[in-house]
Amino acid sequence: MDPAETIRIVIADTSVLINLAHTGHLRLLGGTPGYRFVVTGEVLAEVRDPVQKAMVDSAVSDGLIDTAMIQPVEELAAYADLRSILGSGESSCLAVAASRGWYVASDERRVFLREARARIGEQRLINTPGLYLLWIRSGLLTVAEADVAKAALESRRFRMAFGSFQELA
Repeated sequence: MDPAETIRIVIADTSVLINLAHTGHLRLLGGTPGYRFVVTGEVLAEVRDPVQKAMVDSAVSDGLIDTAMIQPVEELAAYADLRSILGSGESSCLAVAASRGWYVASDERRVFLREARARIGEQRLINTPGLYLLWIRSGLLTVAEADVAKAALESRRFRMAFGSFQELA
């Protein structure tokens, strides 16, 4: 696939990274056909647990996840504007995604979701269950494997509003 055709998804918050670390699926970020996943330094700085941080840092150093910096003036201005209502990681990823036409992966709700819908649109948002659905449809996971991950996440209080990925696939 031509790199220009690759869809970039910037990961907005640590919950997505931590969910994938808990289930052992961070590696799938680097193998999703047609997609590249990106994190900003601000999001990386929010991963505080040493074990999770080591896993995420390894995924970055292994090239499974790309990194991006807020650079153009419009991204810096958007970041500053968003910082008055959002955390640093969420602000950085939304500023980058809006400026560069990228998608956003986030499990955040409320203010972040409202801002993301206004700045990039609903169609460019994906959450943890959406990632698992993408991997099922890409042939990287079976429904049964995704359901095992769902159960593991639910044991850590991350609830999904469906019984099985079979209902969505």
